[in-house]
Amino acid sequence: MIEESLLKSNFVGRDGFVWWIGQVAPEDAQKEQINMGGWGMRFKVRIMGYHPYEESILKSDDLPWAQVLLTPTDGSGRGNRATSIKISPGDTVFGFFLDGDDAQEPVITGVFAGTNESDKAASENEKGGEYVSPFQPFKGYTTKIKNDGAYIVNRETNEMTTNSQPSPQHVPVKLLSQLGPDARTAYNAIGDTVIAATPSTSSTVVKIRGEVGNMVSKLQSMTSDVKGAVGNISGKISKVISGVTDSIKGLSKGIINNMTNNLFANGLAPKLKGGLDVLYKNVYGSVLAATGKTSLAKKAGAKAQAALKGPIGAIQNLLPCITSKITGGIGDVIKGLLQGIADNVQNFVSCIADQFMGGLMNTIIGGIAGMLGGPLGAVGKILGFVGGFDPIGFLRGKAEGLNGILSALNCSTSEPTFNKKTGEWTIGKGAKNALGVSVDAILAVANAADELVGSLVDGVQAISVAAGPQSLGLFDFMNPSVSNPGFKSDLGECYTGEPLNCTGVKVSIFGGGGTGAIGKAIMGSIIDKAVDAAVDAVVPDSVKKVGSLIGIKLESGGSGYLTPPYVEITDNCNKGYGAIARAVIDYDEDSDTFGQVTDIYIVSEGENYPIPETPVPIGIDHIVIVNPGLGYDKDDKVTDGENEYDIYVDDLGHIVNVIPPDNSLTTKKDVEELPLLSVNTKTGFGAILKPSLKARPTYQGEVKQVIDCIS
Repeated sequence: MIEESLLKSNFVGRDGFVWWIGQVAPEDAQKEQINMGGWGMRFKVRIMGYHPYEESILKSDDLPWAQVLLTPTDGSGRGNRATSIKISPGDTVFGFFLDGDDAQEPVITGVFAGTNESDKAASENEKGGEYVSPFQPFKGYTTKIKNDGAYIVNRETNEMTTNSQPSPQHVPVKLLSQLGPDARTAYNAIGDTVIAATPSTSSTVVKIRGEVGNMVSKLQSMTSDVKGAVGNISGKISKVISGVTDSIKGLSKGIINNMTNNLFANGLAPKLKGGLDVLYKNVYGSVLAATGKTSLAKKAGAKAQAALKGPIGAIQNLLPCITSKITGGIGDVIKGLLQGIADNVQNFVSCIADQFMGGLMNTIIGGIAGMLGGPLGAVGKILGFVGGFDPIGFLRGKAEGLNGILSALNCSTSEPTFNKKTGEWTIGKGAKNALGVSVDAILAVANAADELVGSLVDGVQAISVAAGPQSLGLFDFMNPSVSNPGFKSDLGECYTGEPLNCTGVKVSIFGGGGTGAIGKAIMGSIIDKAVDAAVDAVVPDSVKKVGSLIGIKLESGGSGYLTPPYVEITDNCNKGYGAIARAVIDYDEDSDTFGQVTDIYIVSEGENYPIPETPVPIGIDHIVIVNPGLGYDKDDKVTDGENEYDIYVDDLGHIVNVIPPDNSLTTKKDVEELPLLSVNTKTGFGAILKPSLKARPTYQGEVKQVIDCIS
């Protein structure tokens, strides 16, 4: 028999695979490695069957170091690519020996989950959970490993260590230039709108509006003064405009095709049929009166109709070509519209979006009418029998023509659609409460702008209009004054400069299948503009302070919610960023609040939100239990660093209620920042607790009893 040693190779991987199960040694043996210090990610492990069960024979300090084999998704740590290793003293781990039977190079490949039974066994050992001897269970939290809350998930993240890198706050380049380079990391896409690819929410017009709005944001990130841009930056701006032009050209095909088809099917075709019918009757009547013969009258009527077969056929043959011809020639017009916005608009607002769509509509309507002019002249006689047909009037009208535009825009009504769902997402801010598309508004501004072309009351705009097709219209974004305070025109007050007054933070609750929920922002972490130069450079004079969102007062829970709705945080100055809030609804069908929003908690406070009013004193109202966790004890404590809260735990160790201190107490400090709650526990894990804030009651002073004795 060949001796075993002859088969063995010193090449790693060709040795026999030897696996093992062991216990991570107590914290004293881990030395500096316990806090991810030292060399590598190593743990002292006592391996069953290989190492003695008695400390007197083999001390924990003398155990071999076990390396940790990470998954590719965890990363190695090189290039800052890594996640925390979450192995603790007392854990039962699985691994193999890198050196086979020599058993001197253990490698950890996995960890067995702790259970309530293992915690119970640890609690019942002779030291009440402390380390006793090898292979005896002991708790993760001991007298030497304190629970300071550092390993409790305070934020909705998978990282649970104090060394975990926090998520960076990104701000737009334009805002960063005001805040200063050391404030945050600039990210060009912040504020861009992303349109969901769903037919119910992604109408063509919404996509086009989104393209234009994103273009303005992109240009602002490149330069704060587009009009004065020269050289290389000017070329970059032209490239951006060209790219958006191509995108809108592609999106416009659907609009042109639908409007053309509707024009023929619902407008022109019925008119032509009616005119042919009148023509037949007229010819039939004339021939019958002259000859008295029905057969001749029928033949004459049919012959008169047949004579128009060619002109009507020419119209039908032209229709498929209209879309391609208009699309092919519309690029310069779109580029001109976008250039006007780039030159003059500082702040992209909804009225500019409507005006841009109005200009696009006017161009399409004018193009369709122009191509049909000649062919319609050939059938003008029969159209005259039924009152004539005006393609421009049809497409601009609010009756039959509106149906075609509604079809083109994928809308079901001419009124704004207050969607229960959102198809728009703003990068850096979250779901957008889009009110849908008002076709009436687009048509109104398109018609009004078209009528203004004839007057050309503004000399600057007259130059812009003269350079393009007369069917385009006169729009505010062609006027350099559109971003000047006090701007108004015959189209309205579409001011596009920086907001002059900041009205605070707006909370918008939408989606989830319900309606009616109302929330009001509670601000904290306040910075006085007068003493902070960075804030002074960012916000208007009307704002004296900025701050963060630390709570939302729920003023109405609404009704009919099937899932938690979105919570959108905005300010009209568009200066704040980073605030994230989530809603909680009642799923209990037997509850009085079933289908209502019962709480809104803060995930991220954000910063730089304008505060035009003096904030009122704030206290903690109650605690929202986002996740009850598991394994907690009634003697565990919840704290925010200053105050201690009463905790209620069920038989399974779930946290079912947390009671904050009485807000009316004079010893209670006002809440100025979002409290971060931690649980001091030796057994529990996984709880996520969020404070809900409200205005504190006014302190009335100490109540004294006075007895007035009548003498």
